[in-house]
Amino acid sequence: MIARISIITVLLYAFVLQGCASNPPAEKTADKQSANSVLAAGRSVKEIVVKLDDNLKIDRKEAADKYSLAERIKNDLQKVLQDKGVFDSSAEGITVNVSVSAFRVRSGATAVLAGVLAGADIIAVNVEVESNGSQLKSFKTNTSTALGGFGMPAPSQRINRMSNALAKRIANQL
Repeated sequence: MIARISIITVLLYAFVLQGCASNPPAEKTADKQSANSVLAAGRSVKEIVVKLDDNLKIDRKEAADKYSLAERIKNDLQKVLQDKGVFDSSAEGITVNVSVSAFRVRSGATAVLAGVLAGADIIAVNVEVESNGSQLKSFKTNTSTALGGFGMPAPSQRINRMSNALAKRIANQL
């Protein structure tokens, strides 16, 4: 009994320490973001263009079209940028080009019956930021979820959640 408690305690400690070590302090993250920000010095985003990558498999493109993925990402990113006060479609500004390079969504039945055993839903994107024809920044980011079951059975619920998370990630890297 004592050996079991000790092993469990050690494992819990290891998970806590691993979590602490993998997340940098908030101040350093904020400094790093502001130093690399293309939105510094009063710049704003004028336009957001979201498209599906040509290399996306045909069944994934069909699913993305079915759920209006490109439009969801565009609307979510625009809302996040408006909330931050850095979106102005009437002024000279920055264009954010988002290309969906990977997309997977499980069916509702698969998510309920198999849950995490069916793998995760994922959206991966390549982002290019440009102004006046010159590239200012490019990066890749993604989001995924293994949620499903009875908590989020509908694919559209999971896609909305991922699109919102993705928009926040993109905005934080601008």
